[in-house]
Amino acid sequence: MENWLNILGWFLSIVTAAGNGFVIFVIAKNRALHSRPANLFVLSLAVADFGVGIAVFPSSYFCNYSTTCNLRVYIAFFWFFLHSSVTNLCTLTRDRYIAIVHPLKYNTSMTERRPGIVILIAWLIPITISLSLLVGMYATTSNTALKALRLTGVSAFDTISCALLFYAVVRILVVARVQSRQESAMEIQVHSNRLSTESANSRRRKRGGTALFIIVVVAFFLGCYIVVSSLVLCIAFSCYNFSAKANQSLILILVLNSSVNPLVYAVLKRDIKRHIWKLICWPK
Repeated sequence: MENWLNILGWFLSIVTAAGNGFVIFVIAKNRALHSRPANLFVLSLAVADFGVGIAVFPSSYFCNYSTTCNLRVYIAFFWFFLHSSVTNLCTLTRDRYIAIVHPLKYNTSMTERRPGIVILIAWLIPITISLSLLVGMYATTSNTALKALRLTGVSAFDTISCALLFYAVVRILVVARVQSRQESAMEIQVHSNRLSTESANSRRRKRGGTALFIIVVVAFFLGCYIVVSSLVLCIAFSCYNFSAKANQSLILILVLNSSVNPLVYAVLKRDIKRHIWKLICWPK
């Protein structure tokens, strides 16, 4: 069983790194994709997920089979890569939330420098949490203090992130449905004008695609992290003894979350999908 988990772990890590690496290449290569702030947030999330692919399971594997592994440093880096994925997903969701729920505010507030500032903050938060965990683990050997550190630095962060993402995606879904109905009503009123109808159809499809893209990414993330957060809480409070296989399965769930995102971009995000097909079908 352990060998199969290791094989699956390496497979998911390779798929995650390759998929997100390809997304990074596509966005970096095509200047046309840089003009949309959402693609910069996708790029930052892909970088974070690429880090998950190359670091989370491989470092866990080598720590399990190596006597020279520094457990404190490993834990700090482990949560840095995972939390960087979470914070970057939050920034992407926030961007789509404002664009769909408050479109007028989005057009005025999204300046040229704003995406860079938001992305910087998204990387500084996991760095701060990981450094706090590392310093705390070196500063104390008290089990109570270490549990408190884990709860505040890991479980509380994940719980708050999941709650905010859940709220955002529900609001996006509700607003997108309302806007779709309004545009359908307008479409009926101008049915005699074919140009207006086609324009309404185009706007509705564009907004629907944007909403579906972020809903799928967040929904899969929430499914994975609800399981992970529950298990982390159980570990902290010693609900039951965790075997090495259970811990390994936990890591595989986390890596799986990052492996799915490139597939969602390629299928549901139209501009990235278009450039991917151009790259595959017309390499010249």
